[in-house]
Formats: sequence, structure tokens, C-alpha cells
Amino acid sequence: MPTMHPRSRPLHLLLALSLAGCGAGGSPSVSEPASSPGQPATSDAPATSASAATTPSPTPSPVPSETSCHGPGNFEPLPAGTSCWIDIATDDDMPVRVRYTIPAAWWFSFIGAYKDVEDGDGDQLVNVLVANIENVTVDACNRQQPAQPAVGPTVDDLAAALSTLPPFEVTSPPMEVTAYGYAGVHLQIRIPLELAYRDDFESFVGCQQSTLMSWIAPPLSFAFHGYVAPGDTEDFWILDVEGTRVAIAALATATASNELRAEQRAVLDSIEIEP
Repeated sequence: MPTMHPRSRPLHLLLALSLAGCGAGGSPSVSEPASSPGQPATSDAPATSASAATTPSPTPSPVPSETSCHGPGNFEPLPAGTSCWIDIATDDDMPVRVRYTIPAAWWFSFIGAYKDVEDGDGDQLVNVLVANIENVTVDACNRQQPAQPAVGPTVDDLAAALSTLPPFEVTSPPMEVTAYGYAGVHLQIRIPLELAYRDDFESFVGCQQSTLMSWIAPPLSFAFHGYVAPGDTEDFWILDVEGTRVAIAALATATASNELRAEQRAVLDSIEIEP
């Protein structure tokens, strides 16, 4: 059986981040207590049977909690059923809110949510991240500084930058889609299988800091570098939400089980965008 990792700072997501503001999530909803059993019968009222008097009222089902999943340094556990939200800043100070639901145990918060599992075949990781990606690095392996000039403002600008970012290879080219009610572009990139890698150190040979650093978005203080090994794939849905570019990124390791991928799909399927 896989061993779940309740790690507050998992190995593949230690990003050396400085917090740019972890939103304090909304307070969990609290169910009203069950109504009290009826008062004992008085001497001038018919007696109630013992079984009827002690039968408790039905307990309401718990209401799932709601929380902000902005925190790129908290790595807080997210119980199954948690309703998460992330706000994407806009030019008019009216943020776009993205909501989604955590389908199972052992998911953790980041700028979105991720799950990290270890078994005898190696580490498995999936995530669903939500951000306004503003830029990419020059080269995710060898030149990890931000690209200059920065990526342009449109959906197509970002799709082009991600699909030409070395050393990733494109496994699904940019394609126009409608997702979550908005027009945009989908693409998928993959870490090349031939990229040199030391499994015992979990590091990419020859890359700066032994890792890959790709896209740049607030509130991260550095480029995202949660990649695990060759064969990892990352899907992007880059959407135009009434003039605000919103990117949904979904990373999966090559070792991710069907069960883990199904949970990732459940998170993606639960997404709702509120402009």
C-alpha cells in the first residue's frame, strides 16, 4: 500500500518562498446543534415510553468548510470536502475568484492544492494550481532568470512562451478551448525522458540548483519548481476571464497512479470561476 505523506513541507515543493500574503480563509460553517429531546412528561400528561424519550434527534450532516488556498508557504492539510478559493488580482481591484473542492484526504494547500504519495516505485505527485502567470524563465534548466522582455498580456502570448520554454517538450500543442465558461488555450508540456537525472538525490543533472524553474506568478517569490523527474507532464488552461488572464496548471508525475490522477481530475472538474 502507498504511504501517504502528511508533510507540511514536501520535498518537491520546498521552493524557498517568501510569503506575499496568505489569505485568511473564511471561517468554517458550523452546523446548528441537534434539537434537545422533548421535556419529560408532567404528572398531568400522558407518560412517554422510555424508548421514545431517549431517542435522539437526527444530527445534521456537517457542512464542508471553506478556506483560502492562497498560501505558498503554509502547506496546510485540506480535509476531504473542503471548499477552496483563490482570488486573482485584476486591474479594477475586483478579483476573479476561483473555487474548487478537495475530493480526498492528504491534499495540502499551496497556490491551489497538491498531493504527494510515496511507495516502492518512487514518489507520486499531482497538483492543481491557479495563478495569473506573468512571466517565464529564459531556460528552466540553465538560465533561470526571468525572460526579458516579459511575456505579453494575452492568452496566446503565455501559451507561446510556455510551449517554447527549454528544456520542456510539447506533448499537446496550444489549442483553442472553452473551459469553465471562458475562452482560452490548452497545452501540455513534459520533462524530456532523456534529461539527465539522479534518482537517489532527486535532482536534474546540470541544471542550476539541480531543479527546473519554469513559470513566474504572484504570490511566489521565485519561479515554480515543483517538478520531480523526467516524464512529468504539466497541463495548462489559460483563460481570458473578462480581460484577466487566469492560468490553471495541473502537474502529474509519470509515476502517478490512476487513483491519484482521478483525484486530480475531480479537483479540475469541481472548478468554478466567479468574475
